[in-house]
Amino acid sequence: MTRVKLKSKETLSDKAYKFIRDSIISGDVRGGELLTEKRIGEQLNMSRTPVKRALTRLEQEGYLKSVDGVGTIVLELSLKDLSDIYEVRIAIEKIAMKTSIRNIKDYEIDRLEKDLYKILEDKNNNKYISERYLISKDEETHRLILENSANNYIKTIYSSIKGQIDRYQHEAYALTDTTVESTRYHLEILKCIKNRNLEAAQDILEKHLKWSYEVLVNEFTRLI
Repeated sequence: MTRVKLKSKETLSDKAYKFIRDSIISGDVRGGELLTEKRIGEQLNMSRTPVKRALTRLEQEGYLKSVDGVGTIVLELSLKDLSDIYEVRIAIEKIAMKTSIRNIKDYEIDRLEKDLYKILEDKNNNKYISERYLISKDEETHRLILENSANNYIKTIYSSIKGQIDRYQHEAYALTDTTVESTRYHLEILKCIKNRNLEAAQDILEKHLKWSYEVLVNEFTRLI
């Protein structure tokens, strides 16, 4: 982790929490790595107390674990966690689709479709596309479904696991290039939404997420 400048208005504990969490999700801090209050405090120019609170919070959320005689370490990604997360994710996004399909505006779909087709074009022409941009468009597709849902409980549940989803997603983009396949799935989902075909939209959404899960399982299994 590198030294950073922090914005004001947040509590020191919130700042430490966000910094550590983002470092874990992005892969800057890897599974199994030891985190110390002293080191993080020095990086963020703060005392150990707010760092300790942040580490406790992240442990409660399943990012870290305390090991007697060792300290606080980053939990490694596991196939069991991956399976659990995707099972919940598929259910949540399919439920969200029930109402969001009526609420998503055509201009929102058109704008995102334009970006996705540009990705396919650039990929076909062997142009460089940053991992950050690809992830942002992936997230935008699924965020469109979730944020337009009328079910506020779905949004709350999803937000509680989004960090873990992001962590696996970053790992996926680092392990393998599935840009074309993923982008095509997203375009199919948007087409079904635009046609207001709920059954087809839910079907292709589930197929996409199951495919995404299988890609991750295969890559993780290969590395074990």
